[in-house]
Amino acid sequence: MIPIYSPNIEIYTKSAKEAIESGWISNHGVYVEKSTVLLKNTLNVKHTILMNNGTCATHCLFIALKYKYPDIQKIYIPNNAYVAAWNACFMEYNKSQVQVMKMDIDTWNISTDENYIGSLDANSAVLIVHNLGNIVNVPRLKRIRPDLIFIEDNCEGFTGKYENIYSGTSESTLCASVSFYGNKIITTGEGGAFMTNDDDVYEYIKKVYSQGMSSIKYLHDTHAYNYRMTNIQAAFLYDQLNNFDTIISNKKKLFSTYRELFKPLVNIGKLSFFKLEDNTENSNWIFAIRINNNTLTIDELNQFFNKHNIDIRPFFYPITSHKHLSDISFDDPNSILLNKQILMIPSSPDITLDQQKQVVDSFYHLLLDTIDIIEINQSNAAVLQEFIGTINDKHFRYYQTRTIDIIKNHVSTILLKCNTITVGYAHIDLEDKYWVGIYLDPEYRNKGIGKLLLSYIISNARFHNIHELHLTVDYDNTNAIALYTKTGFISIKESDIIVMKYVV
Repeated sequence: MIPIYSPNIEIYTKSAKEAIESGWISNHGVYVEKSTVLLKNTLNVKHTILMNNGTCATHCLFIALKYKYPDIQKIYIPNNAYVAAWNACFMEYNKSQVQVMKMDIDTWNISTDENYIGSLDANSAVLIVHNLGNIVNVPRLKRIRPDLIFIEDNCEGFTGKYENIYSGTSESTLCASVSFYGNKIITTGEGGAFMTNDDDVYEYIKKVYSQGMSSIKYLHDTHAYNYRMTNIQAAFLYDQLNNFDTIISNKKKLFSTYRELFKPLVNIGKLSFFKLEDNTENSNWIFAIRINNNTLTIDELNQFFNKHNIDIRPFFYPITSHKHLSDISFDDPNSILLNKQILMIPSSPDITLDQQKQVVDSFYHLLLDTIDIIEINQSNAAVLQEFIGTINDKHFRYYQTRTIDIIKNHVSTILLKCNTITVGYAHIDLEDKYWVGIYLDPEYRNKGIGKLLLSYIISNARFHNIHELHLTVDYDNTNAIALYTKTGFISIKESDIIVMKYVV
């Protein structure tokens, strides 16, 4: 089973072991202060407070809001969000004060349409949740509605950016929470952080999160909590923050690989990625994909992916799906649709390329249950030889002057099967340039399969760092020319045989 997420923590245990050996295992110890300073400097935010988990940090958002703006009477919260955000709100506010926000079908976040944001009530606060690491541009919202107070649940958005600064660190935000849970980019098992640029809020939360002690030791003057991070947790955090750039770079590469692997299915409209807002950079936390026009239930999807040894998670449910929140009202069909269509997939930092391909191949079987793509090499070349013998098409002449051994010069060679019958072929050949060859059985043309095949071979080119592809096509092969042109190939030489180029 390929797990949805497994942290890579083994190489970040040095300081934690030192913390244990020192005997400082509670909230006292050098690593709490070291990690606090390092996190603050890494994110370029004025104040950070390490906490024992992300939910506690999110609770402190509402404590801070109530303290700084006691007259606020309405809180807007996203519909599809992890339930901890709602539970944290109801620790400070009652249900009559909360309103569900509409969701955007393309970004999978709240709607940030200017008219919608403009319609929100005055004297209100908005909890921003950066769903699945897709970042909401909070500074833009603050420019639209400077009267609204924004707080950020940045537990999924940590390391994302808006307007070239880290999410949760803007002056447009009163405060933000971060999670270091076991499935986060940086993890301490549990653990989290509270962030703010407001001195007054910082001083208040600094007191409230740690028992609310007065100026006289062991006398307390404020209703408070014990939300402190241990020195051992902070030690794990410290070692990872010292390798921050490498961790982020590796996760970016993982996400980039998934996007390339999924592109053929996206290009034929079977799947969708989330859309980024302008001037934002997503956090590469957990990869998710939207199955357009999905008709299966989450139980049916779980059964399918379990059979393929792949762990998945559904997108967050509409808030009324939770029993204790079922009496909250909303009217937002997008919320129901997003929950039905989006899946989170394995995104562990040490997932291999073969495992990522296995995940993506399972989607091919789910969405194109009659189609298989087979990569050809010397060991299975006989399958290709057999298929070549069946081709009788004046427009495909590649093997008329070549033997099957030519595949040794190929960067990539693939066959496409439909209902166990081989119906398509494609390759990338290196001669003076990188050349594409492609063939599809006439009975399977004009069904989107040629587009899938061509998109797949272009994705392979990207994996091999190929920057230009060329192909030749007969001038009277109008359907093929239309496909190549629509894909992005341009003619660079025209005669009886047209030469076309694609910039990868």
